[in-house]
Amino acid sequence: MKEFLEVALKAAELGGEVLLRHLGKLTEHDAVEKRRYDFVTFVDMESERTIKDFIKSKFPDHKFLAEESGGEEVTDKPLWIIDPLDGTKNYLHAFPHFGISIALKIEGEVRVGVIHDPLKKDMFWAVKGEGAFYNGRRTYIIDVEDIGHSLVATGFPFRAKDMLDTYLRAFRQIFLKAAGVRRAGSAALDLAYVAAGIFQGFFEFGLAIWDIAAGALIVREAGGIVSDFLGGQKFLETGNIIAGTPNIYPFILEVVSKTFGQP
Repeated sequence: MKEFLEVALKAAELGGEVLLRHLGKLTEHDAVEKRRYDFVTFVDMESERTIKDFIKSKFPDHKFLAEESGGEEVTDKPLWIIDPLDGTKNYLHAFPHFGISIALKIEGEVRVGVIHDPLKKDMFWAVKGEGAFYNGRRTYIIDVEDIGHSLVATGFPFRAKDMLDTYLRAFRQIFLKAAGVRRAGSAALDLAYVAAGIFQGFFEFGLAIWDIAAGALIVREAGGIVSDFLGGQKFLETGNIIAGTPNIYPFILEVVSKTFGQP
């Protein structure tokens, strides 16, 4: 896996260079609404192309599933799952919280995950069975005894605003118990921050596989727990995900499973 990891890390760096080169130079006119409330810019596409081209130069027979160009998830070849700019709206407004997510799936299992924040020069990564790392050092979740001492991250349902009332019921219960709840706008970085011990929990629904594939692996390798909204393992299929420390995850699962009542 070492060669795959090295390529993923370099690809993330190259994509990050694209993001930094254009940061602060875009306006709302540079964004195209590809789906309701979901935007893309030429920077997303340039970053994705840069990442894919580099990986293809090393592994020409590998397949890709990427946010902007799509792809086929079902393949017998190694599959690279790429989000070239997680937090496009943040990036468009120069809000300093966005990143790149790259995962490698082999034989149906995510084996490598990399998340890069080019602005802060942060790099998070994991190889299955080999632990999680943050800027070159082994990283672990940091647990707390009580939900009242936890910092929890989430994301608002911008793609499914008809679910807002349901979401707010869950949000309210967690908000009233946790020390704080944060919505920063990048699911990939939220998951990375759980792994790094910054957050103790995260929940969101309706995400895409490229938002969470790398982050889920990194959280698990850091000692965290990851599941769908019923405690199962269908989060890559449903996009409904909970991640957290052993002490905080059960509370979030209880709230979310009762509120949403679906995987």
